[in-house]
Amino acid sequence: ALALLSSLSMSANDYTETLVVTVNGSTTTQTATISVDKNNDGTYNFNLKNFMLKAGEQTMGIGNIELKDLKAAKGDKGDVVSTHQDIAITAGDDPNVSNWMGPQLGTIPLDLKLLVNDKKLYTLIDIDMQKTLEQTIHVTFGDNYQLPNSGFEDFYTAYKKIEEPVSWHSFANVGGSLASFVKGTAHSFSSTEKRPGSAGTKSVLLTSTSVFGMIANGTMTTGRMIAGSIDATNSKNHAELDMSKEDKDSHGDPFYALMDGTPDYIAVWVKFKQGTPSEEHPYATISAALTDGTYYQDPQDKDYTNVVATAKNAQIASDGFAWQRIVIPFKYNDNDVKAKALLVTISTNADPGQGSAADSLYVDDISLIYNVDKPAVTVNGHAITLDKEEVSTTAEDPAKADVAATTANKGSFAAVSELSSTADQRKLQLLYCSDDLQTIKTYTLVINKGAETGISQIKTATNNDSKVYDLNGREVKTMHHGNVYILNGKKVLK
Repeated sequence: ALALLSSLSMSANDYTETLVVTVNGSTTTQTATISVDKNNDGTYNFNLKNFMLKAGEQTMGIGNIELKDLKAAKGDKGDVVSTHQDIAITAGDDPNVSNWMGPQLGTIPLDLKLLVNDKKLYTLIDIDMQKTLEQTIHVTFGDNYQLPNSGFEDFYTAYKKIEEPVSWHSFANVGGSLASFVKGTAHSFSSTEKRPGSAGTKSVLLTSTSVFGMIANGTMTTGRMIAGSIDATNSKNHAELDMSKEDKDSHGDPFYALMDGTPDYIAVWVKFKQGTPSEEHPYATISAALTDGTYYQDPQDKDYTNVVATAKNAQIASDGFAWQRIVIPFKYNDNDVKAKALLVTISTNADPGQGSAADSLYVDDISLIYNVDKPAVTVNGHAITLDKEEVSTTAEDPAKADVAATTANKGSFAAVSELSSTADQRKLQLLYCSDDLQTIKTYTLVINKGAETGISQIKTATNNDSKVYDLNGREVKTMHHGNVYILNGKKVLK
């Protein structure tokens, strides 16, 4: 009866978000609902109903993906589930689908990663169907860890039939007092040029123009372009974000990009040339600001205190008009600001109003990079070396031992789950996760009952200090043959 009660659902949540499905490099989006139930024993049940694959106007019903009793690790950013299972997909119940492919596939291998907290659900699903359908399927749900339309595959027609990439904005959506003077000139174009090795088919082309004899740089942003001065260097001309504003572009998207992660780097592929080379102003530029979602503009008109981190490269050279990958580190401010939105701005020239009227900047595949740096763990303050998949230590009371798992960079976090616990031994699983869950390093920590091991702080003896310590940092009065001790800050063998 107790086992039955522990498996009953304690809380159930339905999450409706954008589901991004990538099949052999080709990406489509759809709106989906995922149910995640938390059981009384801390495990989770997962159900993605009526999963479908889409290609153009064609839709293939796959079915329901359901997993139960998933073990979760607890971290400061939420509960983490990471599992590999062979599952059978069941038929969905959408009346618009006459045939469900899933039940015909038999057992399939599935990798599932979840991050669940009080506010949202983030999901990664990988299905390797190479043997049956010659397809590799990658699914993300609730992804605010990468920029939307980061491969610039999707475009829409904005003002006066100007092409702008979905979720990005150039002058066709410009605001400000001088918007009417510049919004009718195209600065962004869909291009079939693509970076080497790309799985996509498109990129975005930014071009500069001449407006009333002045250079208007080709620029796009995840926020909104504002034209407020005839002086190109005036900060009234800028890109801005403000999550409190409800206005949207003509595609129905807001003028900001949501962000839940704290990336270490931003990377982008570019191909750049100037129509007329300029020795004084030869560079294109990309800048990014991670903020709390309140008003912010680039370039700044004052000092802003709502910024979590910034990244910028204002020296992107032509490099022979060849594709090049630019990787820029984020510099984090020492504050308690919570990241909620990312403003990225890309322009044909690092200096406003400079360059020529025929500069070209191709942009493709922007990605945010999250590392897992220096995973570490301490038990009762003693550091444990993570040099293999299973590590062990001792503690006088394993059940009450204080375990602290940490990472060294902003773009990652640690999560811990209890595998088993007795009076003599306790086992835990340590997950060191990148914010986007693309990288998870897993260790098993075994704490056996025994004297405390490890040295949290070794007292260093001076040259005049004749005291002797054992390897646990405890002072000893008598040294025994065959043992190692610390004397004058050095290890010695008796």
